[in-house]
Amino acid sequence: MKKIVFYIPAIIFAILYGVIAISNIGAISPIVVVWLALFFISGFILNKNVFWGSLLGALPAIHLIYMGTQETGQIINEMPTGIVVLIFYIICGGFVFYKNKKKM
Repeated sequence: MKKIVFYIPAIIFAILYGVIAISNIGAISPIVVVWLALFFISGFILNKNVFWGSLLGALPAIHLIYMGTQETGQIINEMPTGIVVLIFYIICGGFVFYKNKKKM
């Protein structure tokens, strides 16, 4: 697995929120900066072959799932996105874990 794969959610969300911020479509929550930081830190830790780095990436995904259960009046429901990101980080963490286990 290429190491850039661990940064896919960070890149996608950074581009998405960057376009929103530049075009003044709407206000961006300050928690988004924390999410992006967690995604990049998670990618860096997974890149160093430490499987628990996927837990840091799963935190924003869990928050997205939680926000999908709240009635906030948004047009787009966050729950499917959160589930996809959570599954992505579970797979990445499992891949790194079994890759390290094989080396021993």
